[in-house]
Amino acid sequence: MKSKKTPHLPTAKQRELGAELRRIRMRAGYLATDMSRMLGWPASTISRLESGLRNYQAGDIAVYLARAKATPRELDELVALDRRPDDGYQVRSHPAGFPDDLSLINVLYTGSQSITTYAPVDIPRQLQIEPYIREALTKNGHKDGPALDTAVQTRLAGQTDIRKPSLATFYLHETTFCTDSHSSPIAYEQMLHVLIVSSLPSYRIHLVPANSPFTENRTGFTIYKNEHYRPVVHLQQPTTSLFLECNYEISFYTQQLERIADEALTCQQTRDWLSRKLTEHERHTA
Repeated sequence: MKSKKTPHLPTAKQRELGAELRRIRMRAGYLATDMSRMLGWPASTISRLESGLRNYQAGDIAVYLARAKATPRELDELVALDRRPDDGYQVRSHPAGFPDDLSLINVLYTGSQSITTYAPVDIPRQLQIEPYIREALTKNGHKDGPALDTAVQTRLAGQTDIRKPSLATFYLHETTFCTDSHSSPIAYEQMLHVLIVSSLPSYRIHLVPANSPFTENRTGFTIYKNEHYRPVVHLQQPTTSLFLECNYEISFYTQQLERIADEALTCQQTRDWLSRKLTEHERHTA
C-alpha cells in the first residue's frame, strides 16, 4: 500500500515572493492570463507562482519581473530574496519599532486564519489607538513630521484591513497597561479601546496576571496559522524581525502559549478587570 504523499505547504519566503509578484503584475495592469501569454507559461503556473505553491527555477523571477515592468530596485530586491536560504529562518530589518511596512508581515496578517500574540510589555500594534501609536513610535526615535504621520496612518489602516484573520487572540500581561492610568489620559483611552474590542466576535483578549510565572518573560511573539500554509512564529526585535517555521520552534512556542493560557484570565474575567480599572480612573478624576 502506497503511503499518502504529504502536500507541499508554501514557506513564508515563497508566499512573500509570490505576493510581491502579484502586486507588481497588478500595478502594471496585467491579468494573470496576460502574463501567461507573454511568458509562454501555462496559466496554472502563474497562479501557483503567485501563491507560493511552485518552486522557482533559476531565472524565473527575473524574467517574470522584467515582463511585469518591475523597477530596477524591485528587481534587485526580489531576485536577492529569491536567492536567500529557505531554511525556516527569515530575518527582515525595519525602522525601530515599526515592522508594519514589511511585505512579509502583510502576507502573514492578511493570509492567516488565526493569529495568537503574547504581549509582555506593550499593547500589540493591532490594538493600539492613534495617540498610543504616536507615543510609542516617538519613544523609538521617530520624530514629529510627515514620516511619523504616515507611519501612524499605516498602522491604523492595517487594523481595519478587511482581509485580517477571522480570529485574533491576545494574551496581554498586566504590565502592558500603564500603572499610572490615573494620570494618563492616553493609558485610559487605550484601556477603554481594548475593552471595547474585546467584545467583538473575532477578538479574544486574555489578561496575564502580574503574579504569574511569566512575569520575567519579556519576549513577546505571535503565531500565524492557516491550514494551507506552514505556521510561522514572529519575534520582533527593536529594528529587526525574525520569522521561524521549523517544527521545533513552532512546537516550543505553541507549548509556551499553552502554559500562558493556563495562567491567564478568561475573556470575561479580563473584561471585568478592565472595567474595574476604568471605574477606578473615573472615580479618581471625578
